[in-house]
Amino acid sequence: MLLLYSPYQTPRLSYILNFFLNILIGCEFRLTTDIDEFLSCNEPRLNYSDKNIYGGIWISSSGLLLSKEIINFRPEISKTSWGNIIFPAPKNKEVPFDIFSASFYLVSRYEEYLSFKPDEHGRFSPQLSVASEAEFLSKPIINIWAKKLSEILVSNFPELTFNKPEFNFISTIDIDNAFAYKGKGFIRNTGGFFISILKGRFDDAKNRLKVHWGNVTDPYDNYDFILQIHSEKKLNAKVFILSGKYGKFDKNVKMGQEIFSHKIKELSNYCEIGIHPSYKSNFTNTIFSEKLILEKVIEKNISISRQHYLMLKFPGTYQKLIETGIRADYSMGYSQVEGYRAGTCSPFYFFDLKNNKQTELLVYPFAWMDRTLRQHLKLSPDEAKEFIAKNISEIKKLNGTYVSLWHNESLGDTGYWKGWKSVFEYMINKIN
Repeated sequence: MLLLYSPYQTPRLSYILNFFLNILIGCEFRLTTDIDEFLSCNEPRLNYSDKNIYGGIWISSSGLLLSKEIINFRPEISKTSWGNIIFPAPKNKEVPFDIFSASFYLVSRYEEYLSFKPDEHGRFSPQLSVASEAEFLSKPIINIWAKKLSEILVSNFPELTFNKPEFNFISTIDIDNAFAYKGKGFIRNTGGFFISILKGRFDDAKNRLKVHWGNVTDPYDNYDFILQIHSEKKLNAKVFILSGKYGKFDKNVKMGQEIFSHKIKELSNYCEIGIHPSYKSNFTNTIFSEKLILEKVIEKNISISRQHYLMLKFPGTYQKLIETGIRADYSMGYSQVEGYRAGTCSPFYFFDLKNNKQTELLVYPFAWMDRTLRQHLKLSPDEAKEFIAKNISEIKKLNGTYVSLWHNESLGDTGYWKGWKSVFEYMINKIN
């Protein structure tokens, strides 16, 4: 047991100590605000304050975790023996920064509560993050810090025991567009056919006719493959389905279409179904009705979600999800770059900065999606396999949780996604 001293006990401090020490390191600890108890203790000790008290390990407090206000500031970046860090503490050589404040700042998404220049969808861009500026966005930096602190604890207190977390893998698939051609009605299909002709996409027009005549399978209809590969590997995939009404950024098949409902029902027998709140739901109060429609189809309650277009606004999006009955969310990531948006590859509970409290919403971060590799990084299938192997290896060493994000259309092995089905299969086999 580790005795940790702090002159104050606050919701922010209790939250990050539990996540950092208990969840990531697996170290049991007890927090005390009594300096005399700390000084007289013969057990392993850690001092978290602005003064280097005799005995134990010292981590210098910057004061961020003692506050309950949201202050408009940007933490200083410094180069140290630990690499680039934030919240530097130059007087401390062993741990040269406030590791707990730095971790809290990242995992709480503090910077996303402040004013920023949004992208065309109103989202926070990865280039704006302090992690990008500090050049550790592509690393699960909090897990790396946790591993290094655990090594310091072991070195100073060999008698300490740790209950380290185990590596975990979660396969997730988004269904933004259930079918490329099927189930979209006469008007959408006819319009799509002539648009393809006018733009010179003759193969697309030809395939549309072949699917309509029943000569070939719809390229997005990869549900048998999804069920088969997860069944063979004994994996319980999580499938997020867009059930909102048709719109500029919401182009799925209508939930009322029997062919779509049948596929969803079949998936629900083997996979956990989650809601993929529509783009429109961010500007209207439709998420509850979208969830209800999907629940009626699968005849089960839904408690997981991932935002379409990864539309996250703090704290409103997560507050709305909690009110709707969602208990776990998988939206914490970026599509444009490989990056750990919250600085970690481990699930954590959402801390509501506005109300200064931990919530019951469990957040599962991811580092990349299929489109990140193909569209933004412009990797070939072979390059993607190499990228994925390295990524899996890193997270395994850190005992993190590896969340993959694919779409049904990227598993079609045709057109733009030719060769990428093999990348998915490689990833699944590499995990196992």
